Amino acid sequence: MIEYKPNWLFKHKHINTCFPTLFRKIKLDYTEREKINTFDGDILYIDWVKNNNKKLLILCHGLEGSSKSKYIQGHGKYFSERGWDIIAINYRGCVGENQKPSAYHGGLTDDLKLLIEEKGKDYETVVIGGFSLGGNIVLKYLGTETYPKNLKCGFAVSPPCDFFSSNNQLKKPENKIYSIRFLKKLKNKCEEKYQNHPEWRKFINIEKIRESKTIEEFDDAYTGRFFGFNGYKDYYSKVSSKKNIVNISIPTYILTPLDDPMMGKECYPYEEANQNKNITLETPTYGGHVGFASFKDYPYILEEKTYEFVRKVLEKSF
Repeated sequence: MIEYKPNWLFKHKHINTCFPTLFRKIKLDYTEREKINTFDGDILYIDWVKNNNKKLLILCHGLEGSSKSKYIQGHGKYFSERGWDIIAINYRGCVGENQKPSAYHGGLTDDLKLLIEEKGKDYETVVIGGFSLGGNIVLKYLGTETYPKNLKCGFAVSPPCDFFSSNNQLKKPENKIYSIRFLKKLKNKCEEKYQNHPEWRKFINIEKIRESKTIEEFDDAYTGRFFGFNGYKDYYSKVSSKKNIVNISIPTYILTPLDDPMMGKECYPYEEANQNKNITLETPTYGGHVGFASFKDYPYILEEKTYEFVRKVLEKSF
């Protein structure tokens, strides 16, 4: 069990959530950036910490995050110091421009699959970890794909495994700070695509995007439209990983604090975890959304806990 006992300040869920992003001082020195051509003619960039290790950790960030996200850098630093190579994914358009009017979505497992199979094939051990939206992608992949034998385990921190429930949380007045921030970044990216690529304008319903006042309205106008979903309801239903958790066949750690402001009760997959012996689900009282904040910049207990899970799994497998 994770033993996170925050002081009174970090018992406030919003402070715990926001503090690391605003105040945590941590820097991971990536050794290389690589441009990846995707299966469908788009591009994404991955950042490596490459030290000729035999073990590889692939990290998936949250909505509008990147390899610079503090939780990504914290995990990359902690694992690399203990003999792991690191790939930090930057989703399509999260670093530089991508090559299509579409970008990424919360159930797009193809890019993760590509990296596991192509970049991970020369490693003895591969592990995948995701945070927030990236956590859902990890669980979706593990519950729907056939994966190589060197993929040993995975972890997901604060995954919105029920998109309807998480979206309803984001619409609450107390969570406006998050929805406004996400929506502004998403709409700005669409505006840039529209202005910089006249050839794409016939595909982008910019007026509907500009008028969107919630994440679900944006997903209805943009995300669902470009990936073949029939509106946001169809999108949320098909990408939510909760229903896939029972199919996961390797050890997987899910960590979602009870005070996570972005998770509704349906985002806690107790029943699914009970049905699958491969799932370790922890729901501590405090932690916020991918928070587990501390006045000590490094390490956070979050990095220590995910590493401990992975270490124990690998000890049992050899």
